[in-house]
Amino acid sequence: MPPPLLTSPLALLQDALALLRTLVRLSLQRWRVRFPLRHANLSEGLRAACGASVMLLLGEWLGNPLFSWAAMGAFLTCLADSAGSNRARLLSMGGFAVISTLGGVLAASVAGKSVEAGLLAIMACAGVAGFSRIYGAAVGLVMMLAAGVSAIMADAPPVLLPFSHSHVLIYFCGCAWATLLGLTAWRIHPFAAARLAVARVYGALAELAVIAADGEDGSDPAQLAHGAELAAQSRRHARIDLESARRVLGEVAIERTASRRLYENLLVRLARAGELLDCLTVLADLRLSHYQAPPARRRTARILEAMAQLMRAMQRDVAGPTGAKPSPAADARVMMRLRQLVARLPAVTSHRLQLAQAPLAESAVADPVDLKRAARGGGAQPGGVRTWLARLWSLARRALLHAEAGSDEWQHGWRCAAAAGATYVLVHLLELPFGYWATMATMLVMQPTIADSWSRSVERAIGSVVGGALAVLLSLFVHSPLALALLVFPLTVLTMALRPVSYGLYATFLTPVFVLVADVGSDPAQQLTNAMLRAGNNVIGALVALVASYLFWPRRQRVDLRAQLGRMVDLNIACLRQAVQGPGDSVAMHACRRDACVANVEAGLMLQRLAREGSLDGEQRAAARMAVALSRRLAAAASHLWLHPQPPAPLLERWLGELAVAFAACADAGDRAAHRGLAAVLQARPAPIQLATADAVETLCLLATSLYPQAAIRDE
Repeated sequence: MPPPLLTSPLALLQDALALLRTLVRLSLQRWRVRFPLRHANLSEGLRAACGASVMLLLGEWLGNPLFSWAAMGAFLTCLADSAGSNRARLLSMGGFAVISTLGGVLAASVAGKSVEAGLLAIMACAGVAGFSRIYGAAVGLVMMLAAGVSAIMADAPPVLLPFSHSHVLIYFCGCAWATLLGLTAWRIHPFAAARLAVARVYGALAELAVIAADGEDGSDPAQLAHGAELAAQSRRHARIDLESARRVLGEVAIERTASRRLYENLLVRLARAGELLDCLTVLADLRLSHYQAPPARRRTARILEAMAQLMRAMQRDVAGPTGAKPSPAADARVMMRLRQLVARLPAVTSHRLQLAQAPLAESAVADPVDLKRAARGGGAQPGGVRTWLARLWSLARRALLHAEAGSDEWQHGWRCAAAAGATYVLVHLLELPFGYWATMATMLVMQPTIADSWSRSVERAIGSVVGGALAVLLSLFVHSPLALALLVFPLTVLTMALRPVSYGLYATFLTPVFVLVADVGSDPAQQLTNAMLRAGNNVIGALVALVASYLFWPRRQRVDLRAQLGRMVDLNIACLRQAVQGPGDSVAMHACRRDACVANVEAGLMLQRLAREGSLDGEQRAAARMAVALSRRLAAAASHLWLHPQPPAPLLERWLGELAVAFAACADAGDRAAHRGLAAVLQARPAPIQLATADAVETLCLLATSLYPQAAIRDE
């Protein structure tokens, strides 16, 4: 007889749908982690779109296609905005307008003599732009964008008069229009950057809570591992956002005394965000581990979902228009609700995770606002011609010191010059139309390290292909110059708004923006061909930049993976020792857990960077990946042991101390005696009966053998 039918077609269909839902949900989670949309800046996108679109519409009204230069100048000026104080923004945008215009005229004048002269001019512009990173990222961005404009103008003879035929003056007017728009009608609130930075922190915390609470079947090991990986990435994003918010708050102009209450409130909320991150880190470890019973895991998930909703509300409150005048009573109610949620956890966990109310007024120091004002007042210097001359001499002396020492920035300047020159020669030898787009792409893609250039080149190439396909598609259906000018608006909004989210998304929408801006007023029959040529030139420029990063003075990140892994192990063992000691100083435990988490994330990022550079062989990469994964598991076990204290185990504490010493000896010496000592410590490991403690001991043994396989071999 045939075997009985175990499952019906309906049951198979239900299982398939459940699997499909799980795959879609996991894919969406990965997409949210990889592309954090909370970093999108719609205000910057709208400002750049208005600046460029107004210039295009004005050119359409005047019947002058050269106003596409003004639109491009307005867009690039918004891109060069440093988003700091009004003075800093004026220097960045106004400086870009002047430098790019003068550099373009100089490059065009020199390139008009011969191709060799143009090559020297392009290499000089790119080299100076690459070397200018010694003065900061904002200066480097302004100079590199100006060098890109010089590459574009180099192929067009400079015309200054009359105005209607001068693309140089029209371009400068577009830059001036964007600068005027950004400083007058479209001013950025002085605390807008600080509010958005703090709001991003709470958005990252809410994302971490959602990831930790998600999952239908929490007992599935594969799903737990996937959730732990996503939670680790979300913690990394949250810590990056936290440090960024601290930096932005430190740059706020304290002279604006009228907004002092807002500044204090932002400081308080940022301090609470750090405490909330510690709380969520521990709860995520509990939720995504197999130590909790299913009822406790479901209860923790519900509490995490409620905490995520509250933090979303705090994010909207800080970032919204009412964030300028927050209500202390409403803020206190939200914090009280969070403490109530933590109190609903199991008794031991809730007692250890009660959120302590620690406003800034209770700190051991005075008002941080007064301290900051005093510090800035003490550092103030008198103005005058002599002061400006001293500043100029200081800048020149810094450049001379870098040149004499042959610093990384000095080599990066030569690398940019060589890469831009190679692209310039290539496009002229092949006689590529619109070859200046390739030269500009090479300049913008070049980064100081191979890993950064690799990732940016790949994203630029893929984004150019996708964006070029989008531009070709639009050129097939849209032929009216007015319609093209109107299409620039939404594409510019997406380009500038998504720039903080992902460079790949930014490059995807940047290509059709430049293509449509350049094609306004051109022959409709050539729009399709022009779109394909410009997209192809972008890809060529990205590929040349990638090859140049490997050939011209290649610079790999100067890191010691062995030392980083050793530091990671030391911090995780210290965290475990603090947890095994039982109830104690919660501040010290939070500090140990935070240091261990940061070390785990940094080791993972370093491993990814070295793998992209090809600096690791297969065995080294596998061992390092195993070590990072085991360290994350060890940190989760430490969190559980701290929240659920075990009976005193003096043997375990002594063994952990001996293991830390043995790890340090292997990291420092690495000889046979050190490996033999580590093997002896591993053989003398205790045999705990508690599940979490036994798992921690086993994880440490696996971690030791993955980093030092010689310790697993004993002499007979």
